[in-house]
Amino acid sequence: MRRRIRIPIKPVISIYLIWGLGTFGFQALGRILPETIWAGFNYIIIVGLIACLAWMTRIYQRRIEPAIGTNTVRRLSWIGALTLIFIILYLPVGQAGLKSNTITALSTATLVLLACVAGHWLVIPLKRPSEFIPIGMAVALSDIFSVFSGPTRNFAEDISDYYREGMTGPAPLVNFFLVKMPMPGNAYFMPVFGISDWVVVALLSAGALRFSMNDNIFSLAESTQRQNKSRIFFPVAGIGLIFSIVAARSMDLYLPALPFIVIVFLSAMAAKYPAVRKLGIEEIRAIIFVGTLMGLLMAAFNFIKNGIGPG
Repeated sequence: MRRRIRIPIKPVISIYLIWGLGTFGFQALGRILPETIWAGFNYIIIVGLIACLAWMTRIYQRRIEPAIGTNTVRRLSWIGALTLIFIILYLPVGQAGLKSNTITALSTATLVLLACVAGHWLVIPLKRPSEFIPIGMAVALSDIFSVFSGPTRNFAEDISDYYREGMTGPAPLVNFFLVKMPMPGNAYFMPVFGISDWVVVALLSAGALRFSMNDNIFSLAESTQRQNKSRIFFPVAGIGLIFSIVAARSMDLYLPALPFIVIVFLSAMAAKYPAVRKLGIEEIRAIIFVGTLMGLLMAAFNFIKNGIGPG
């Protein structure tokens, strides 16, 4: 007799409710606050809603991921269903030009769920905690390259132009892959960071869970033998994301978030768990390969971009 597959509907509803209540709650509060404290309140919103994302990720880890496990068909079904939902939400905005905070909140929650499903999938092949180092190096260098010389720089310019011009005309496609939050003084939710940043946060947290490491900042000081079961949860990688946002907004620069995320995560995990810093020959080879590859790609891209050569 085939075992019946249970679809965890309640946790999914909880994830959407947390984000919806969080975003619209902060929006309502921002409307009644005086303009003199808007700048400081922006940071409170960002930290508060990233805490909501952490809560949503925790729900996914505990109540949805176990129902998916290593079943590839089931995971692809989740990815397919969430992608379909995202496309349905995108159509009235991307094609009809509709501007709606409700649709924005729903699409962001859908992206976060997708980030969790993808992030947990990516850690399945990992065999040792030390593999975090070459993986972290790869994503950090890729992000640095993309932000300063690659496609992310062009995306950022397109997004800046779109919002600077009052959101007139069709929004750039990349706009639909950004996590947006309510900011006082703005009628519509504004982009704060890309969903790829949360994919990496989810990936690192999933990896910590896979190797029975506690990445909860509220219990980092506890024994390494204790499981990550605290009701209050905030992944240490999320602190790196907050640092990157605060630094970027304070200096009015577009900075890559993944190096901040990776450095904070690896620093905390390597300090507490010796297995993270116990590099084997495979990890050393991977680090050398990643560093060489990214160096060559950056050099080649800059060579082509600058048009160095005869003529």
